[in-house]
Amino acid sequence: MHPVERKFQKVMSQVMPSENRVLVAVSGGPDSVVLLHLLNEYKIELSSCALAIAHLNHLSRGVDSNKDSDFVVGLGKALGIETFVEDVDVALLSSKKKTSFQESARIIRYEFLERISKKWNANLIALGHNSDDQAETFLINLLRGSGLRGLTGMRSRRGDYIRPLCDCSRYEIENYISIQGLQFRLDSSNQEKYYLRNKIRLDLIPTLESYNSNIKNSLVSTSGLLADDEDYIEKKVEMAMAQVEFDVKDDNFASLDVNLFNSQHPALQKRLIRQAILVAKGDLRSISVRHVLKIIQMMKLENGVKEIHLPGFLTAVCDKGKLFVRKRHNCDFVEDEFFSGDFESKGINVPGTTEIGFRGLCLNTKLVSTKDIDFYSTNSNKAYFDYDKTGSDIKVRVFRPGDRFVPLGMKGTKKLKAFFIDEKIPRDQRKSIPLITSINDDIIWVYEKRIGERYRVTDKSTRVMVVEGTMA
Repeated sequence: MHPVERKFQKVMSQVMPSENRVLVAVSGGPDSVVLLHLLNEYKIELSSCALAIAHLNHLSRGVDSNKDSDFVVGLGKALGIETFVEDVDVALLSSKKKTSFQESARIIRYEFLERISKKWNANLIALGHNSDDQAETFLINLLRGSGLRGLTGMRSRRGDYIRPLCDCSRYEIENYISIQGLQFRLDSSNQEKYYLRNKIRLDLIPTLESYNSNIKNSLVSTSGLLADDEDYIEKKVEMAMAQVEFDVKDDNFASLDVNLFNSQHPALQKRLIRQAILVAKGDLRSISVRHVLKIIQMMKLENGVKEIHLPGFLTAVCDKGKLFVRKRHNCDFVEDEFFSGDFESKGINVPGTTEIGFRGLCLNTKLVSTKDIDFYSTNSNKAYFDYDKTGSDIKVRVFRPGDRFVPLGMKGTKKLKAFFIDEKIPRDQRKSIPLITSINDDIIWVYEKRIGERYRVTDKSTRVMVVEGTMA
């Protein structure tokens, strides 16, 4: 028996005791093709499970994306398996939502799977992640400064999602494909080092393998050990929630006792705060460890009402011995110290990565030639500038009264306040928008909104600076 089959059977025996309707996410790539093949081959042994295929066309690679969809549809017909396909312009939506392409793709993909799963009445959703993916995810989260939860990586089963190939390496899967003579599609974007995961896979892991040839297995093993620790701590958090009188009054409101909270171990304190934010906000996107630590610091102060404003229109208030985390109803104010008071300006590494704290944001810069510019990109979090005009000494800061700049396409200056009004940006959000400036404090880019006319790339430009915002 091939190692892929053996590992597949072992995982399936643990994650699928009785369920019999499985929606399989199939991109057309090697992993998802092998996943579908194995589920179909062993469906009798798996309690005669019924299968359906789900494929989302991101419309990101033109003809190739459509060919991927056609391939998956053909695969479903050949196997006699019902296939659900949808087309979504992820680039357009990411631009509208002001998120990175990859983040938007991930959210849209899971929303699609959840919707199709409900429509088809699936018990489980099968994903094709392998052990190499696990190692890459570990390194991604490590580089981003993730805590224990982020380093545990992907589980073989979490909720309704299963990953039957999570113990199989990419090499084993490719070998199995070759032996079985299976057809598949290759995504050319997997070779583009523009994406962090690709850079880790193509550059960082080979470098680490020069120190430890078994590094991927080591990372996966470490992730598994940390997952056990995470499970244990989560049980402690559940006990601590009762001890601090953690209370949920509605979908956007959580409270706890400050004195009882301060008696908890710091590891539990941070998790309790994150849980309170999760209750009030619905997710933890844009919430960094700085936000959590600031709330904890506030809770240790004595006397009076204390308040901190958070991303997602949240407020954390200490009053009369209680911490309240809730949605803000009156948003007619400036975001507090996270976005203004304690943030005057910060130098940006060129080239390099700079964490600035805005909404958990990092600014990534690099120098490229004019031929490497994608003028048709719809990513609002990415912009190109004439490097000979910006220079390497650039900064990031927030809005100040009296700010002016020359918006792209205009000849004269315009008050930034007037620009915000024209763009229909609420007053409470204006100081949460990073401004990239020159060494002389001239505005180069109103992040995600408009670059400065003086710094645009022209046919006379020889050197180009790329600035891209990503989640920290």
